[in-house]
Amino acid sequence: MGQGLYNSEPVFKAALAQCAELLAPLLKENLLDVMFRDEHKALLSKTIYAQPALFSLEYALFQLWKSLGLQPDVLIGHSVGEVVAACVAGVFSLKDAITLIAARGRLMQALQENGAMASIHASKETVIRVMKGFEEEVSIAAENAPGQQVISGERKAVQEICALLQAAGTKSKML
Repeated sequence: MGQGLYNSEPVFKAALAQCAELLAPLLKENLLDVMFRDEHKALLSKTIYAQPALFSLEYALFQLWKSLGLQPDVLIGHSVGEVVAACVAGVFSLKDAITLIAARGRLMQALQENGAMASIHASKETVIRVMKGFEEEVSIAAENAPGQQVISGERKAVQEICALLQAAGTKSKML
C-alpha cells in the first residue's frame, strides 16, 4: 500500500509519517511497520489497523497531489474516504481525524465475530422483499446507489439472503 510512493515521494512520505506519529499513542503497533514490514503486514487484515492505514494512505495521496498543483473544487468520499475528504476540506484537524478513524477502527474490530456484511447488486425494494423473515437478524446498512445495497447482521442470515438472491440471479458478495 503505497510503498513505492513512500520510497520515492518526499511529500507523500512526510504526510504518512505525520499520520503515523499521531497514531502512535492510539495503536499498539507502528503504522509504518504495519504497512511496510513483511512481519507486520498480516495486521492489515484487522480493521483496527486497516482503517488508519487507508486513511493515512488517502491523506498522503491528497498531500502529494496538492504539492503537484492539483486542488479539487469538490471533495467526496465513502467510509474512510469521507473522513479524509472532511479533513482535507478543513472540517476538522488531522489530529481529530486520526483520533476519529482510530476509534472507528477499534470499535469495528470489537464487533461480534458472528456478524457479516454483503454487497448486493439489486434495488432496495428487491433486498427488502428478500429480507422478509430476517428483519431481526439483518438490516440494510447502506444504499450505495439505486442498484447497490449493503446488508449487515448475523452471519448465517446474511449468507442465507445472499444464497436466495444468487438463486434468483442477483449478484452478491460477502464483505
